[in-house]
Amino acid sequence: MPVEPVTRILLDIGVVLLFAYLGLYVGVFAWLTRRWGLWAAPLIWPLLELVRTKSQIAFPWGLLGYTMTPYVPFIQIASIGGVYLVSAWLVLVNVLLFRLLQAVGPQATSHKPQARNLAWHAAALLAAFAVPLVFSTFYVRPLKPWFNVAIIQPNVSPLDKGDWDSREQIQTDLARLTRQPAATHPDLILYPETATLVDVTRSTTIGPVIRGLADSLQTEIFTGTPLFDERRNSWHNGAVLIRPGEEPVKQRYYKMRLVPFSEKIPYADELPIIRKIIGTADMGDWTRGHNYTVFNWSHGTLSALICFEAIFPDLTREFTRRGSQLLAVVTNDGWFGRLVGAQQHAELAVLRTVENGVPMIRSANNGISLIADPYGRVLKKTPLFTQTILAGPVPQPLAPTLYRRYGDWFMLLCVLGLILGLVSKRIAAGRAVTR
Repeated sequence: MPVEPVTRILLDIGVVLLFAYLGLYVGVFAWLTRRWGLWAAPLIWPLLELVRTKSQIAFPWGLLGYTMTPYVPFIQIASIGGVYLVSAWLVLVNVLLFRLLQAVGPQATSHKPQARNLAWHAAALLAAFAVPLVFSTFYVRPLKPWFNVAIIQPNVSPLDKGDWDSREQIQTDLARLTRQPAATHPDLILYPETATLVDVTRSTTIGPVIRGLADSLQTEIFTGTPLFDERRNSWHNGAVLIRPGEEPVKQRYYKMRLVPFSEKIPYADELPIIRKIIGTADMGDWTRGHNYTVFNWSHGTLSALICFEAIFPDLTREFTRRGSQLLAVVTNDGWFGRLVGAQQHAELAVLRTVENGVPMIRSANNGISLIADPYGRVLKKTPLFTQTILAGPVPQPLAPTLYRRYGDWFMLLCVLGLILGLVSKRIAAGRAVTR
């Protein structure tokens, strides 16, 4: 469905305002660091990142720790303190590197740097690098296979996905792709976000087809789908588990984190006047879910992360804390086109595996679909804009990680560190005055 000009203008304004809002965090970080001192930088930055994950306009896309996702040994500390600990470590490394360069730079020519001072800075920098590497060496262990998955990547154009004239062909292709991996005997088949185009639990066309496939293949199918809640008279971006012989579908999930403006006008439910002021007929208005659904399936438990939700550490942790052993990400990243957004979105999601010690399977409509182990290693993945099937074994989950058990305890440590540092500075300043 084409976007109306008014909606496009509103969305463009929203993006500009979002960038301005996110820029405030960098400004606050610079102001506080200059006021309190460079020592505070590794403590301030992760606290500001945590704040970015809160509220209905939260957009924790550019957290610093995500830049390390491809470097597996350096991200294992996320199992202790989440992505925020990785971010803090990265800021610390840069602060130590700056101090080392400062000690030997032009500003040090007026007085010859002492060898002890240089040695201390160099040792501190080496230790900062060594800690995550040593931890990774002892932490990462071989994993046993758990089950086999077949991930369907339909590669439907985002424009066709909203075109009802293309619905029949899209659904026919989905059924055909589902039959192809039958020879590999997958234990679970995964579809992407809103793959069925209509509510699969109410449909009289694609619904019976998929249920028939689950029965004939004797394989469970997990899919993203629009869902209508009759009790609340509401529409949701959701996911369901279709099990052989199970009618009707008993397990469903409603997306909890909706993309601002695209799927939901922020705070429109709390302040209806907002919808009247900026809402348009073609602007997304899904209803927000509130239940942390943990699906029970033949090999254990799993939870859905629908698109945008995979970048929220606290949301994912709550699923695993409630017993989920597997993260099933369903998304549609075709809107990014050939830009790096699709690659970034996949990398952001992968860090959730390290934080919680569980594997991930990801089906993206246009790619990148993947299988990742609990250490954040991508075992298999697909290219962009290719209709394909990704099949393979998924490794077992780990025991609950420290982050999974205790959450954002590292944030309390950052607050305590700032308080102690500021008190120490105040005491030191008082002593200097009395001398």
